Amino acid sequence: MTDAPTGPPTVEHTRSGRRTLLFVAVVGLLVVAGVAALAMLRSTPEEPAAGGAAADTPPRIDGADRTVGRSVPDATLPPLADLGPARGLQLPSTDGAPMVINFWASWCAPCVREMPMLQRVADELDVTVVGVDYIDQTDKAVELARELGIRYPLVRDDEGTFGQAVGLFGTPTTLLVDGDGIVRRRLTGELTEQQLRDAVTADLR
Repeated sequence: MTDAPTGPPTVEHTRSGRRTLLFVAVVGLLVVAGVAALAMLRSTPEEPAAGGAAADTPPRIDGADRTVGRSVPDATLPPLADLGPARGLQLPSTDGAPMVINFWASWCAPCVREMPMLQRVADELDVTVVGVDYIDQTDKAVELARELGIRYPLVRDDEGTFGQAVGLFGTPTTLLVDGDGIVRRRLTGELTEQQLRDAVTADLR
């Protein structure tokens, strides 16, 4: 059996060792960079969905969308149980009354927070408020509306057809429609009472 040679490393051995160290250093840098990038992604806050805006977040006023300035789309919306017109709601309305159309759902927390405020506006201002229950479970929506004491008319958009016709981005969304059936403003997100009162005064008076 022959012993392995001993003595100083050859030039080839030295170069091989340097290549190995360089490879290890590059891999280490790539790992560190990857970990840093992942940490940055995890620390980036997510934007809230349209229907989940915080109460202090101003609603987005969509003044130039494809519905504002045009007639509200034709639709016949059935009543939500006995909480709406017996024959449903026919749009555009022919009675000449300005209207606040609010899209909501029982699964939408900001919508639920808005509803008592919408009832106060319906009671105190000369404007018709209509709640459109959007792609919801009817029994839950009825139970919630009764618990909150909602008296303004409620109708259903079970398949989301009417919402699609107005380009709905999410709930809650509120449309201000004048006496001629023209959409004057769209407000996307949760409203305060003052915001809604100001909008009604500006656009429906």
